Amino acid sequence: MPAVSTFPRGGADVLRTGRLAIVVVVLLGAARAEAQTQWDAAGAAGLLSAGADAGTEAGYADEWSNAAQGGAVIGRYLSRHLKLELEASATTRGRQYASTPIAVPGWPYPYWLTTEIRTSVRSLGGVVGWQFRDNEWVHPFVVGGVSADWDDSIVNTPPPPSYGDPRGPSVLFNDARTEQRTDFHLRAVVGGGAKLYFTERAFVRTDGRFTWGPDRQHLALRAGIGIDF
Repeated sequence: MPAVSTFPRGGADVLRTGRLAIVVVVLLGAARAEAQTQWDAAGAAGLLSAGADAGTEAGYADEWSNAAQGGAVIGRYLSRHLKLELEASATTRGRQYASTPIAVPGWPYPYWLTTEIRTSVRSLGGVVGWQFRDNEWVHPFVVGGVSADWDDSIVNTPPPPSYGDPRGPSVLFNDARTEQRTDFHLRAVVGGGAKLYFTERAFVRTDGRFTWGPDRQHLALRAGIGIDF
């Protein structure tokens, strides 16, 4: 006589349903983990204001210059809120002036030699970011890290007027000259902004960043378009 199953009616269906539920939960967990480790990328353009120590005790040592900046940012989410970003950017040339006092023989006051400095900045930076809230459309964030900057400067010294007794030979204190130099600096970065989504994956990114070092400070305000992938 064949064995009679004592398993309740519908028990096999219950088991199959339970197994399916477990698979669904595992897949949802994997999808959530994937969503927490996604990438994004954005292009941005804006204005960079730079303040530099001109190395003088007076004159134009505190003047800030302005330049256009463009760049690209790629980010990797380590969790829903924690993120790493790598950014590359470059600027046009901003203009600043420096003054150097030169003693004039027989004059009671010095002659101020004015130099024009036009500087562009190429940067490669890495930051750690924290994204606030879980809003579907607006994602505010803050960042902090370090920036490797190459400051490319063209220094132009115009010909000065000559001084001296008009009855004798004039005194010329320097020749007109133009020189170019590139200086490398590591500078600290802090900033913040927001990602404003207009589709499920595409967004407008706005941010501001302040970069500072012992010789130079930068304030950048940018906006651009990006996408999650």
